[in-house]
Amino acid sequence: MAAKKAQEKTYTVSNPATFEPVATYPLMSPGEVDQAVKRAKAAFPSWSQSAISQRQAILKRAAAVLAENAAEYARQIAAENGKTAMDAMLADIFSTAHLLSHYGKKLGKYLAPVKVEGTLLFPGRKTYYVFEPKGVVGVISPWNYPFTLSAGPVISAVAAGNSVVLKPSSQTTRSGLIVKEIFVKAGLPPDVAQVVTGSGSHTGDALASHPGLDMLFFTGSTEIGNKINVKAAERLIPVIMELGGKDVAIVTKNADIDRAVSGTAWGAFTNCGQTCIGTEIILVDKSIFTLFAEKLARHAGGIKTGMGCGEVGAMTMDSQFRLVIEQLEDAVAKGATVLAGGKPEEGRTGRFFPPTVLTGTTPDMRVRTEETFGPLKCLIPFDTVDEAIAIANASEYGLSASVYTRDPKEGKALAARLKTGSVNINDALVTYAVPSLPFGGVKKSGIGRYHGAIGLQAFTDIKSVTEFYWPLKREFFWYPIPKETETLFPHLMVMMFGQKAADKLKAAGSAVRVAAGSLAARL
Repeated sequence: MAAKKAQEKTYTVSNPATFEPVATYPLMSPGEVDQAVKRAKAAFPSWSQSAISQRQAILKRAAAVLAENAAEYARQIAAENGKTAMDAMLADIFSTAHLLSHYGKKLGKYLAPVKVEGTLLFPGRKTYYVFEPKGVVGVISPWNYPFTLSAGPVISAVAAGNSVVLKPSSQTTRSGLIVKEIFVKAGLPPDVAQVVTGSGSHTGDALASHPGLDMLFFTGSTEIGNKINVKAAERLIPVIMELGGKDVAIVTKNADIDRAVSGTAWGAFTNCGQTCIGTEIILVDKSIFTLFAEKLARHAGGIKTGMGCGEVGAMTMDSQFRLVIEQLEDAVAKGATVLAGGKPEEGRTGRFFPPTVLTGTTPDMRVRTEETFGPLKCLIPFDTVDEAIAIANASEYGLSASVYTRDPKEGKALAARLKTGSVNINDALVTYAVPSLPFGGVKKSGIGRYHGAIGLQAFTDIKSVTEFYWPLKREFFWYPIPKETETLFPHLMVMMFGQKAADKLKAAGSAVRVAAGSLAARL
């Protein structure tokens, strides 16, 4: 009985590439989540008043800790996620170190008070707004880029002066623990960043429902995001959500075909296609479609699956692995053709799925309408760029997109027409990796932004402030209201908002005379 109870309080993570156990972690209860939130809340007052320079120093030290232990951390991330160590190094560790360093340099600028223009009605005022931390931020992160998608919101929250409770995916728990580890080694007070471990339905739900949170940040599926959004709305706390995607690449007749082939393959198959901003549908101008298809098929066919550098690693979750197989079988049954790849090798250990390209897909196929989140991609010809834009914008998602063309005017014009949170011209997956760029989606791909100045400020409350020190006992419109005020306002209205210069000048003179007449009573 004791062994059974102990088992219910823990869970074991296995390596998707080998199916071997990696580690066992506590399945934390709602009570333990409650204690973590309370510790974070207790740590908030002191941390929220910390100097910007102190936070910057910690961010820079955390970047150094991460860099100095990068190889070992990459190994640990890969063991739970199934990606290659090189993938973990590039996408998880490097991008996070870059963000830490960026905020370490720019934090003072991003959080500095902002002076704004006042109004003639209230002369002599200083007018500005300031950024203040919200309180306790709950972060629920996914398994596909488990370290950077855990660290990114935690970094933003902590840098802005908040305390944080992070619930990483149960499949990739170690990544969440590394986030806290690097911060504690860098000098962050331990209770400022809490990590709770367990399943989404158990521990994650307890965190999302906790009344002590002042903000929620969620990365994951649109379906779960909707449920979490409802929980937040019931408590009137703000949310940032980075949700699903069905991202499109448009390859025009003016594209550099070789770069477009390489770029779309990278966007489609890195991290075994388990990338929220990864390319899922490739639209190619009919005039170059045959050549492009031949080159992409050859390129995709040359990408090996495995755990070595330059290979595509294993798929992380069994449910997602089976979904890709189901989408492939559905497409083929309805007439699609496999240009490259196909089903996984029989008898091979690990969830390895070869980079697969389909042609001849139709809108009734699941692979065209559902998020795939795996190495299965659709290649579709188009007649005009208008048609390509229509296909791209018809999706209920809008996270990211790519455009391939050697014509800068065409590239900017297509980027402007795409209804997405970001666009890469002659590139793929770059926007997330630039820490000064706000990141997020539109439509069912998310709410809000993080990264950059806008993303950092999203973790704050904005307070507007006015200051006035002239020696006036009261304003001309305060009680008791002088008779002159009734005469003054019509002149002020014309002076401030009229269009004719002569009328504005005349009104200004009248306003000054009336205001001067009432000044003595206000001194």
